[in-house]
Amino acid sequence: MAVASLLLLALALQLAHRHTTRPPHPALATLPSRMLWAWERTEDLRWLPDDMGVAYVAASVALAGDAANVRLRPNPLYVDGARARVPVVHVDASGTHPPTLSVAQRQAIVDTLLRASRFANRRVVQLDFEVRRSQRDFLREVIHAARAALPADTALSVTALASWCQGDAWMRDVDADEIVPMAFRMAAGDRVVREQLAQDGQFRASECKAAVGVATDEPLVQIAAARRYYFSPKPWTAAIWHGQINKENARGTQ
Repeated sequence: MAVASLLLLALALQLAHRHTTRPPHPALATLPSRMLWAWERTEDLRWLPDDMGVAYVAASVALAGDAANVRLRPNPLYVDGARARVPVVHVDASGTHPPTLSVAQRQAIVDTLLRASRFANRRVVQLDFEVRRSQRDFLREVIHAARAALPADTALSVTALASWCQGDAWMRDVDADEIVPMAFRMAAGDRVVREQLAQDGQFRASECKAAVGVATDEPLVQIAAARRYYFSPKPWTAAIWHGQINKENARGTQ
């Protein structure tokens, strides 16, 4: 009995270690350390410094009932041709007409990611899908299916609520190549997460340490991450960007 318990413990440790030692996907190394999120509105980002990239909403998938309605980006995005670009697929699950989370809906998301990946000039595509607790298994299945369907040389980045990377960490074994915790719009948990980050300097979940998302209209988050994604609630301008950089330089944010 004791031997069996030791074997189970060893297996559990091995599985946990397997994720924390997963090597970074080579495509991620081609991305700049600073990326702007460009949502569906019209954005002219031709003013960006050369060492920055853009993660832009290429398509959205609305889930409601049995339906999965795909909408391509409705407004233009202006960027220099050589700029690092990461297409983002945003998924919204209706609260008033909860989706059935069917195989067909899962496949619609995967197919949309595959189509978007054709426009990824750094071979990285991103999934943005904030799910409720009851929908987590579906998100896990979507990520697994997308990773299996995408070419091996294409990295899958996934955004995450900040709480998923702290005490409520549940993404340890998902098949994402990059997890981007969004350290903004944290609702009731904002104060607790910010205090923990100020103390630890990083998210507690090992899979959430390489990247972070921040917003220009919220207090700075003191966190060390190799890559930062920036969100602005207003159309991006050079003035908004320089204001963000000045704030970070004043605080010495990594």
